[in-house]
Formats: sequence, structure tokens, C-alpha cells
Amino acid sequence: MNRNMVRGVAAALLGMVALAALPSSTASAHAALESSTPAANSVLEKSPPQIVLDYDEDIEASLASIKVFDASGKAVEVGAPVGGADASIVQADLPTLQDGLYAVTWRVSSADGHVVDGAFSFQIGTAAAGSGQDLIDQVHGGDGVDPAVKWVYTVARFLSLAGAILLIGVGVWSVQGRPALGTRRGIQTLMWVGLVTLLVGAAFAFMMFGAQAKGGTVGDGFKPSVWADVVSTQTGRMLWLRFALAVVLGVMLVTWKSHKATWWEAIAGSAGLIAIVTFSASGHPNSMDPKLLWIALDAIHLTAIVLWVGGLLALLFAGKSWLAEPEAVRPVQRFSMTAFIAVPLIVATGVAATLKLAGGLDDVTATTWGRLLLAKVMVVVAMVAVGGVSRWVLHHDGAASLRRTVAIEAIMGLLIVGLAAGMVGQPPRPPVAAVPFSQTVTANGVIAAVSISPGSVGGNDIHVVITPPGGSIAPVANVTARVSLPSANVPFSPVTLAAEGPNHYSGKVTFPRPGVWTMELIINITESDSALLKTTVTIP
Repeated sequence: MNRNMVRGVAAALLGMVALAALPSSTASAHAALESSTPAANSVLEKSPPQIVLDYDEDIEASLASIKVFDASGKAVEVGAPVGGADASIVQADLPTLQDGLYAVTWRVSSADGHVVDGAFSFQIGTAAAGSGQDLIDQVHGGDGVDPAVKWVYTVARFLSLAGAILLIGVGVWSVQGRPALGTRRGIQTLMWVGLVTLLVGAAFAFMMFGAQAKGGTVGDGFKPSVWADVVSTQTGRMLWLRFALAVVLGVMLVTWKSHKATWWEAIAGSAGLIAIVTFSASGHPNSMDPKLLWIALDAIHLTAIVLWVGGLLALLFAGKSWLAEPEAVRPVQRFSMTAFIAVPLIVATGVAATLKLAGGLDDVTATTWGRLLLAKVMVVVAMVAVGGVSRWVLHHDGAASLRRTVAIEAIMGLLIVGLAAGMVGQPPRPPVAAVPFSQTVTANGVIAAVSISPGSVGGNDIHVVITPPGGSIAPVANVTARVSLPSANVPFSPVTLAAEGPNHYSGKVTFPRPGVWTMELIINITESDSALLKTTVTIP
């Protein structure tokens, strides 16, 4: 292989690393908290016996983290998180809590292997306890995962996929082209690189998944105690199985024989196929319904990619001399037919998964996932066009003339794999846009201009400017506020407002979930005269 081809493949590999290391969006399209006990912003008469969190999809309770902090930011000792009534619930026992303000921070791994977190506050007793959002900002800000963990985890997933293509994809065509192809130095080197890459990628993906789920550092991924928790989850089991299968494939590579061996092919083929399935069973398809159908379709998608790109790399590294030999004709023809079948399968299964994950193509350009998808589609189209040229060359000039077009196809194939790896960590649906709230509310001659921003789930700033009856500039005695979500039976919770100036009040309000929230303002115009103003706030 000449230097230009080596440089091209190297550039494609570097591009794959860069794409795989793209930062994940802060928004998540994975498990979301549907309800909690106690409810966010709730005011309780007495200490609750436990924290119960209910999500909109299955989560891994063994890797869940639930922490509780008092008003001073000091951690409260709580019980270990355990599963609830179904796989979407996790809970932890609480000691008896004194009256005051508390914040809950949580971190769970969703069914698709992505780690999500959040926080909310609640209050015991009716005494003034401060701002729940301020406490959340204080304790949740320092409870995040080390950015290095996410980076290493993303790169490890990419290495796993790249290693599978190099080892399994190239290995399949090495068997098809025996005896000469499998014994060529370039092919053997490619498979050994694939084995090491797959082993390293699988091992680090397993360890960094645990470190991310625990909200720790890279060093936490090397702790056996974390491994024990990780292997008890679906994602953890698949990552561990991938590493174990890589070891099996390594043994098969060591015992490689150029002559036909049915038992060898059966073991190697089964191990390779199951290894590919582990990618599908630990990613987005695992959270899609029906689960088995989407895992199967994704496995078909990945298998087609592995055979297609692996075959291109095998032909590229086989060398010009092998392509010129008569024995190369049949394997090359088999690859041409396989590619002819694989490409439609890749496109069909990819389109089906896109429509399911993204909910359509209307907002496909609104996310990094969608933009990477469009780039992947364009590269696939170009690759198919080059493949058409390759088929024409094969039929008219023979296998020896394929080298240049195969090199171009191989580089494009690596770019496709890089784009696919970059998509794994990205949410397929755009984050819900915030809608700032601004409205003038009146009652009993009192006018209140209310503004809430950013108008999204989580913490929001609220400002209230009051005009007393008759347009008087005299300051009102006091203003309080409260919010509730009737559709979800979330009771009223207080909103602390502080005076910013004459008849201007501000504070923080937390909306833990979307919906049409009811807001009430209780304005004490004088010590003996008050007004109740009501409005609704829609949080998307």
C-alpha cells in the first residue's frame, strides 16, 4: 500500500476520533423524572419516610445515586437506592428530618445506557426556609461528573466499534479469501490492531460507564466495587460480554489456521455476531418499544456496516499482487454482491431507526445528532456512487484494477463509522425551547406585571411589579406567591419573593416538570386589605 493511501486511512481514523469525541449536548432525550415523593417544591407537615423517584422509562436502580442536603448544604445520610414497584422506580430510605428546606440530587442510568441527573427541593414545616433554587444551585453544581470521564467513555465506545470492524469485518473476508488472503502480513496486522482496539475499547467503556453513573472521576472506573455495580445492569452486562467475546476472538486469532476448520469458523462466527449485538443491546434500541425488534434491526444495520467496511479494508490491505491473482476473483465477486445487498439494508434500517428516535425528519437539523446523520447520509451516497464505479471496473477490467476505487471507498467507510460513533452520545431529539412568560394580571383594582424567565423546566427567575388600586405609588405591605400543577396533582408550593424596590419583587421559582402551572399572587395592599391574583404559566 503506497504512502498516499496510508495517509488517507490515517486521516480518516483521526477524523473518526474527533467525531467520537464531540461533546454531548446538555439536553437529554433519555430517562426523565415523571414524579417524585415528596413532590418538587412541596411543603410537608412531617418528615417523609423515603425518597421515591419515578421515571418515564426503565432505569438501572443498582447504579442510581440519591443524595439529600439540608438548608446549609450539608449532606444527610440516606439509605442505599433500591428498585421500586417497577423498573422505572428507584427509592431510598430517609432518617427523620427536622423542619427546614432540603434539596434532592439524583443520578440514574437510563435503559439506553446514558446517564442523566437532576435535582429538586422540598420543605418541612411552614417557617420561612429560603430559596429552594439557591440551595439546588449550591449542592448540584459540585455534584457533576468529571468531564474527563465522559470524554474517555465516548472514545472507548468508538474504539470498540472500530475494533469490531477491523477484527470481525476483516476476519470474515480473510476466511472467504483463504488460504492466501488470511496469511498476508497486512491483513494479519489489521486484525491484530482490531483485537487490541476492541479489547481496550470494551474494557474502558465498561469502567467509564461505572464512573459516569457514580458521578466520579476516571480513577473510580478502576474500582472493583464499581465493577460489581456495573455488571448488575443491562448496559454493564453487555459491555462486559463484549470484552469477554473480544478475548474469545483473540484466542481464535492465535489459533488461526489457513486450512478450513468448521469448528473454528463456528466459534469465531458466533462470537463475532454476538459481539456486534452487544452494541445494539446497550444503546438507543434498548429503550425503544418493542425492544427486541429494534435491537434486531440495529444489529442488522451494524452487521451490514461491519461486512461492508471490513471488506473494503481487507481488499485495500491485501495488496495489489493478491488482487491480480486468479484466486482473488471469487472473494472479490462475493464482496461486490455482499455490498450490493448490505447498502440497501444499511439505508432501510437506518431510516427506520431515525424516524423512531427523532419522531420524524422535521427537526433533524436542530440537533448535533441530526446534523451528523445528514453528513453520514451524504458520505453514504458518495460511497455508493464510488461503489458503482468499482462494480463497473470489476466486470470490465478485473479485480486487479479495483485498488484505487477501493481505497476511496475504505476511507469513506471509516468516515461513516466515525460519524456513527459521534451520534451515539447525542440526543436524537432537540431540547424543548424555553418560552419566557410575561403577563399583566389584575384583581380588585391591583395590577401586577409578572415575568418569568427562561420559562423552562428547572430554575427560573421571577419578577413582579405591582401597581396598587388607583395607580397609587404607595408601597404595598407584602407579596407572596405559590405555584401548583393540577394536572399532575402537584400541590401548591411557596415561592419566596424579596423586595427589589418600591413595589418590585423578585425571586426564584422551580418548575420540576412541564405542564400548565397555576400561579397565585397574594398581595397585602395594607395590613387589612389584600388581593388574590391568579394566572397560568405554560412550561414546555
